[in-house]
Amino acid sequence: MKRATLTAWRHLLLPLAALAVLSGPLLSAAGNPAGAATDGLDGLVPGSPGEGIYGSNHLARMPDKAELIFDYRFEGTAMEKPFSDDVLLDFTRHAGEDRGFDVEMTIFPQSRKQMVGPVSATNINPILLVFFQRDVTHMSNGTGGSQHYFRNVIRRVLQTPDADSVKAVTIDLDGRQVAAQEISFRPFVGDNHRAQLRGFADKTYRVIVSEAVPGGIYEVQSETPDEKTGEVRLRETYRFREIRQ
Repeated sequence: MKRATLTAWRHLLLPLAALAVLSGPLLSAAGNPAGAATDGLDGLVPGSPGEGIYGSNHLARMPDKAELIFDYRFEGTAMEKPFSDDVLLDFTRHAGEDRGFDVEMTIFPQSRKQMVGPVSATNINPILLVFFQRDVTHMSNGTGGSQHYFRNVIRRVLQTPDADSVKAVTIDLDGRQVAAQEISFRPFVGDNHRAQLRGFADKTYRVIVSEAVPGGIYEVQSETPDEKTGEVRLRETYRFREIRQ
């Protein structure tokens, strides 16, 4: 099995480049793509949204064998009706000393069922990889723009210090109120190509992380407002539901 060893900033978007070449609007199971192997958390810019998202080991408390289940919802005024399904991440600990995982991903098992992987993960929850790949694909399809361009803009903003990007929040986890952090950023607000970005220019991203959540990621969301009415034109959400062992 081929695995890529990537530096911390490449955890986010360069692994997506490997998966983006696969066919179909979603990540595909064709072949054995190089996974998002994570070999450290060095290089994060202090005070940046990226530090808030990637500055901890998401998988530190994962058991050797487990499946994470996320609720998925895609909704908004631009859609005829909302779409809901699940995303399943099946973790199996590597044999040997690296202590990482092979992760098999099942995307939308109730409706379209696409299998991805295995990818290799050491520190970072691969739900982020699924989210960002689908996100840049949506924007590329909606504007005719390059996925590479969208990745670069997001990467740059994630590396820019922003004291207001992280705030403490409380989430409901199995009926308990637990501490979490919400990281938000708007990568295209000052973009020179706003006119070409259409409604995506004011898009907001939110990631909620918590050590109390298995896999470290509670929710990942993007929200695109309608330029004229301010209503939510598109909202895509992945929210942790449960862990199965």
